[in-house]
Amino acid sequence: MTINPTPLLSKVTINGAAMPRPSLKDQRSEEILDAYLTCVARFGLEGATQERIAAEAGVKRPLLRHYLGNRDQMVAALNAHVVETFNELTDTLAVALAGALNADDMVELLFTEDAVNDPRLLLAWQGLSVSSGENPEMRADLLDSLEQFLKVLSDTLHRIVPAAAPAKTRAVAQGISSCFVTLDSLSPLSPPAEWRRELKQAALLLARTLEVPA
Repeated sequence: MTINPTPLLSKVTINGAAMPRPSLKDQRSEEILDAYLTCVARFGLEGATQERIAAEAGVKRPLLRHYLGNRDQMVAALNAHVVETFNELTDTLAVALAGALNADDMVELLFTEDAVNDPRLLLAWQGLSVSSGENPEMRADLLDSLEQFLKVLSDTLHRIVPAAAPAKTRAVAQGISSCFVTLDSLSPLSPPAEWRRELKQAALLLARTLEVPA
């Protein structure tokens, strides 16, 4: 599955020198992708029709093909966008977790209420994963993005509790990951505020098991 090539840069002259800048097509493509992300989070991948995407983006439907290509190319572009964004957030998280000294620090950093999370990303990730069976490459990219997140959690736990068995550390990382992503996956339901506290507490209890001798 290929994506139509898009010129990423155009030129602008400043003080006689040619400087690169994002092209209008690149900017509009990003705006349409953002609208696509919103529609997939709200209606699912199949429910994110071109009519809905165009309405959300504030453009006419024929422009979707002009900027992102046909339906398959649009899905591929969204998949690449979601994976790239997840990987960037994972890299940012890795930097933040480098300062965690114990399980309490780690969980506090993960579940801080000051964090600005975009629940659309996880909802789109889930929608894309459902349809990935027919596209092994897309499936591999989605799994790789999750694996990178799990590795950051596992590496942090291993640094905090180096004596813990690797298999147990990995299992705890899986459990903490599940607690973490559940927050966003439940966002369409507007769950009670205490659910966030309970998921945070569950993650903390899991992390603390590594500090208990086997």
